[in-house]
Amino acid sequence: MLRLVRLLTATLVALSALASLARAGERAVVVELFTSQGCNACPPADAILAKLAGREDVIALSLHVDYWDYLGWRDTFARPEFTRRQKAYRDAWGKTVVYTPQMVVQGRRAVPATDLAAIEAAIREEGAREAPLRVSIVRAGGMLECRIEPGPEPVTGIVWVAKYMRRATVRITRGENAGRTITYANIVTSLDRMGEWRGRVPEAVSMPQPGPGEGVAVWIQEAPMGRILAAAHIENAP
Repeated sequence: MLRLVRLLTATLVALSALASLARAGERAVVVELFTSQGCNACPPADAILAKLAGREDVIALSLHVDYWDYLGWRDTFARPEFTRRQKAYRDAWGKTVVYTPQMVVQGRRAVPATDLAAIEAAIREEGAREAPLRVSIVRAGGMLECRIEPGPEPVTGIVWVAKYMRRATVRITRGENAGRTITYANIVTSLDRMGEWRGRVPEAVSMPQPGPGEGVAVWIQEAPMGRILAAAHIENAP
């Protein structure tokens, strides 16, 4: 009897842990930082993004834009597609300019990128919203399996997949940050639009595993650049 009680207790603890992980995955908040190695206002925001990268309830992503490269330092992580993504937010919100650093929380709003209190308040608010669907990522047979499960009400959105480096240090020798050595966190190296989620039946997609010191994030976002409905990520140790 004692052995049975212990087994049941262990099972209940395990199920409780799994349920907690599932809930955390459903309401994980995506925070995107649009930044540049050539922007002297960006290092404080980069440091905040690095702190957020250590939180279980946040998927923190650093997207380096290329429009400051003309100042004398070519950002080693910049991609034109990240600039296009930031401009797409600008257009969706009816704004006229892009700038760095810019912090976008859950695709809904831009928050002052160096105001940690405002960022944390936005994360709490978005994290309290009920996710209309569920995204999860598990390791299976040497691959990753991303599973998308609909909620009670049908929703549609774009499936985005980002691959990122968890940490990298750069010595900057020219431009506005000349002479500085800066460590960046969760640097996005690729961002792909995988298709549209129709929201009717569960779907599963296989993907390669991230390498050492890398991570993969998947999220569903209302088109064209609306709220992020649900997200998940998985990482490998260095």
